[in-house]
Amino acid sequence: MLARMLPFSLEGVWAAATPAILQRRWVPTAPALTEHYFLVIAKNSDGTLDGFIRNPESNWGASIGTRTLVVTGTAIALLASGDRNLDGLVNADGTVTLHKISASGNDLTFHRATGSDLRWFYPLSADRWSYREPEEAGDGWRVGTLRDEGMREAPIATVMNSIAALRAPELRSPYIQSMSVARHGRLVLDQYFYGFSAGEPHDVRSAGKSVTTLMVGRAISDTNAFSPSSTVLSLLPGYLPVKHDDSRKAQITVADLMTMSSGLACDDNDDASPGNEDTMQNQPIGTDWYRYTLDLPMAYDPGTRAIYCTAGINLLGAVVETTTGIPLDRYFRDRFAVPMNFGTYAMWLMPPPSNAAYMGGGDFIRPRDFLKFAQLILDGGRWRDRQIVDRNWIDLSILPRSAPEGEGDRYGYGWHLSSVEVDGRSYDVVNAGGNGGQLAIAVPALSVAIMVTAGNYGQYPVWRNFLPQIVTAVVRSCR
Repeated sequence: MLARMLPFSLEGVWAAATPAILQRRWVPTAPALTEHYFLVIAKNSDGTLDGFIRNPESNWGASIGTRTLVVTGTAIALLASGDRNLDGLVNADGTVTLHKISASGNDLTFHRATGSDLRWFYPLSADRWSYREPEEAGDGWRVGTLRDEGMREAPIATVMNSIAALRAPELRSPYIQSMSVARHGRLVLDQYFYGFSAGEPHDVRSAGKSVTTLMVGRAISDTNAFSPSSTVLSLLPGYLPVKHDDSRKAQITVADLMTMSSGLACDDNDDASPGNEDTMQNQPIGTDWYRYTLDLPMAYDPGTRAIYCTAGINLLGAVVETTTGIPLDRYFRDRFAVPMNFGTYAMWLMPPPSNAAYMGGGDFIRPRDFLKFAQLILDGGRWRDRQIVDRNWIDLSILPRSAPEGEGDRYGYGWHLSSVEVDGRSYDVVNAGGNGGQLAIAVPALSVAIMVTAGNYGQYPVWRNFLPQIVTAVVRSCR
């Protein structure tokens, strides 16, 4: 074997770290965040080597996959059929450098993972979980124990121990990074894995879409300038005229955008769709994403077919900012983040010329802060002594209104609606869901709110199972 030319074996776990690129607007100030990378090398029964990369923060290695590792002298390469090789070197000091592999496209130099590094590789330092009452953090949550709120520990421990037991993770292993639970408005579980902590904001991806529709509801109350039945073009006259104009485009309503039923040629599950989120975001510098969305051709009559369309949800940001006259990031801060006692968070801004907050997802928010949005569902739009969103808007938001194709559940105004059967009884579930396993869940029948964050980005077959598994455990805990 060529690998034997090296004075040591490459098998095992290698670690690297680099400062994260912070491309969002942070409030109040950007924290110092780090991206962690792990190169995992294993020997097959025939003596060949395989390698894959895990990255807790963005799961960058998922797009690389598991590859054959070939060693030629001190040169190494991760090979995959039909894709470019990942090349590197084994250095004289016993480290390994891979070229242009980080999220920023830089070289990364890996060293043998130390105990400190492995805090970000293993779920917990031990392979068993022990329950602890959540800490008081001055963020508005009342804290208590599971027992205080009539919950049993054993069903939740089953889930937690299955996470903690992952001592030899694979590329497609479940990657749950936090789980928080509140019952009757009291935080009773706040557990973090893979080095994450309560004070660290997490990428919530498309779970932020549900927050967008809450902002729409608040803007309706604040302005009395529009309603769900208002037509979008009548609210955005500054974008007229639009391309591909026909009578159907003039009929698109705010409700159509909130239910993914605009009829625009916008399908995130079709790479060839002109309104696909990636296609929109990869337009030339200087493209106004609002105008790009409004200029899309029509594919269906509005309100007749629901297709998952991030661009349409993002366009609601233009409605909120135009009707309120307040920049979206400031509107969110003043109407939501401040009265709901948020800690540090970040909003992703669209590129010039708009520079407005992107309402399709991708904000960074602390898990126990994002959990508060599920609590709003349970408490009729109220957070502690503040009415954040009108109760009637919450009721309207969680009525089934569409069923986006390929999503597997119903949809209200930006909220996923489903049911979970536990021991012969069905429980209605409301959730804000995001790529990778970001889930803010409300189970109204039990007055339970759940927040899950995870790193299975681009791995829907893995993270789609989180909601039924976790809800089932929490329901059983309440019985």
